[in-house]
Amino acid sequence: MLPSSPAARPRLTTLVTVGVSATVLLTVLSLLILVDHFAIDYARREAEQRLQQLSWQMRDALNGVVRKATSDVQLLSELPRVREGRTPAEVREVLESLQRTFPDYAWIGLATPDGKVFAGTQGVQEGVDVSQRDWFKGGQDKIYAGDIHPANLLGKKLPANTDPWRFVDASGPVTGADGQYRGVLSVHMSWGWARRMVQTIFAPADRQYSAEIFVVRRDGTVILGPPGMEEQKIDSDSLTLAHSGASGALKETWADGRSYLTGYARTGHADDPATLSWAILVRQPEELALSGARALERQILLLGAVLGLAMALAAAAVARRFTRPLNALSRAIEERLAAPDDAAALPVVRRDDSYHEVQVLSRALSEMLRNEQNHVDQLRGMNEKLESAVAERTREIARKALQLERALAQEQTTQQLLQERAAELRAILDNAHDAFIALDPGGVVREWNLQAEKLLGWKRSEVIGQPLAAMMLPPLLRRAYERDMRQLADSGDGAAAMLSRRVELTLHNRAGQELPVEVSLAYVPRSSGHLFIAFLHDISERKSLFASMEAMALKDTLTGLPNRRALMQALPEALQRANRLRQSCAVFFLDLDRFKQVNDRYGHEEGDELLRQFAERVRGAVRKTDTVGRLAGDEFVVILEMLHSDDAAQEAADKLLPALQRPFILKTATVSLSASIGIAIHHPDDPQDTEMLLGRADRAMYRHKQQGMQLRARR
Repeated sequence: MLPSSPAARPRLTTLVTVGVSATVLLTVLSLLILVDHFAIDYARREAEQRLQQLSWQMRDALNGVVRKATSDVQLLSELPRVREGRTPAEVREVLESLQRTFPDYAWIGLATPDGKVFAGTQGVQEGVDVSQRDWFKGGQDKIYAGDIHPANLLGKKLPANTDPWRFVDASGPVTGADGQYRGVLSVHMSWGWARRMVQTIFAPADRQYSAEIFVVRRDGTVILGPPGMEEQKIDSDSLTLAHSGASGALKETWADGRSYLTGYARTGHADDPATLSWAILVRQPEELALSGARALERQILLLGAVLGLAMALAAAAVARRFTRPLNALSRAIEERLAAPDDAAALPVVRRDDSYHEVQVLSRALSEMLRNEQNHVDQLRGMNEKLESAVAERTREIARKALQLERALAQEQTTQQLLQERAAELRAILDNAHDAFIALDPGGVVREWNLQAEKLLGWKRSEVIGQPLAAMMLPPLLRRAYERDMRQLADSGDGAAAMLSRRVELTLHNRAGQELPVEVSLAYVPRSSGHLFIAFLHDISERKSLFASMEAMALKDTLTGLPNRRALMQALPEALQRANRLRQSCAVFFLDLDRFKQVNDRYGHEEGDELLRQFAERVRGAVRKTDTVGRLAGDEFVVILEMLHSDDAAQEAADKLLPALQRPFILKTATVSLSASIGIAIHHPDDPQDTEMLLGRADRAMYRHKQQGMQLRARR
């Protein structure tokens, strides 16, 4: 059958022209789309960065004004004329001086501790009770900044040009020279400064970019914004991010249905009462922000269309020139195929306007046709031999298939038996009380029972094929574990002697918690190597019991302080630290004077209560880093570390004695006792002899006690 007419198919010239033109157009359009994408993206990033910077500028400006107001409050509260002023006129003169310097301060006043205004600028609100005002409550013990609020009473008494209906408060405590609390000083700032700040910072951006600014409270109320938006509540993603403390810019859709680019930031600090936490939002319509990029996009598309059309026309002309010789070769091949029995060779294309490659191609095709005829003759002979060989192979395959079928039946029986044995072993392991783990010589998990899942937290499917050390061994034990595994693997049959013992280890479970276990390891030789099996027993309760018993052995049961044994362990450690850090360490030996008389008169229960209160006072009078312990009876020891000089030990003792001389309130009586303190100081170069140091402190305590007895005798 002859091939279809060439006229029914597209010519090579047409295909090359269409292909080159399409490639050029696609390339140009791809480049134009890429450029357009980056232009839009760049314009959006520039707009977001600009809006973010505007929000930062507004945030910094608001923070600066509030910070200045709180600083002025603190400065005024420290002025002698305010702290010591006896008459309202004397204090009012200072307050009005500050108000004249900063006109945005609508009112400045000093309230007494009971909440009555003692002095105010222009005498406004003097004598008025402000004890329930937020600024008075918040400024009693710290510098306080109050959120914007209406103040109708104060607004009626202020001049009209102070924007009186909305204020921001700043207040703080005032103390006299004697340290006595005198009252609260407050500054009321009119909200006009915020509007002027927006006009100063934001007016250029508003004219150029049609941007709008919002200052929003924590409850979403707009306290400063475009006309018609103030005192309205809004909700947006940027507002949520700003209140969380983040800053940046994003694209979002507002309640009016329009898409905006919004920069956001937050003023103040949420945990600092001297600052105000407002959300600052600066928005700009997206179409305005990207208007320049859209104009560039239209110009790029127009240029791309013109450039693509010109390159497509050029590609068509070039394609016609290069496909003309191939068309000639195609016609020669069609003539040869139309007469397949003709023995004549394919004629070689020879034209003046053809090129070398086409002539080489025509000669190669002619030679290929001759070789093809020879191959066809050889294939006919080979086909006859192949048919006989295939018949013989078919008979042999049938015999092999029968043998294979029998072997597969036997293998299936063996496999079923192995599965039954494996199921029995799995049931035994899953119901074992201990965790079971099997490892290959490289420490990779090969088996994991149900108890191991409960103990360690990993499912069997999660750990099979994973290295055991990386999952549950602490980093310090991994290297030793890997070394031991190599030694066990190299020892071969001799590994049984190394594995005939139980070892206590601390592993990490899936939650990262430490888990003490008792491990029993066994070695199983196999035909393809060997296998290690381990049984893990949880000993957490045993460890907890031992730790509890050890803690009880080191604690005095009556006072809860470290006992003699604990002190004998802590004191050498303190001396070593003192020598290492080259700082002094002191030991106090304390003894209650006349404790036996109290014990004999009021009973042992009251004596025990006295010792408990005494121990609590000693512990409360020293530093948290110092150690307080009870030796026996009414004898106590205090270990003081990190002393820069010997005087520091005496200062600690002087601070301790008054606390011990206060009356002790018991159940049946109130007793007043004194205590004797003996001080022994260890210097970095002194011998580390704890008994000698305690003996020195004991002797010093008895000298102190004798001096106290002589003093009482003289009285």
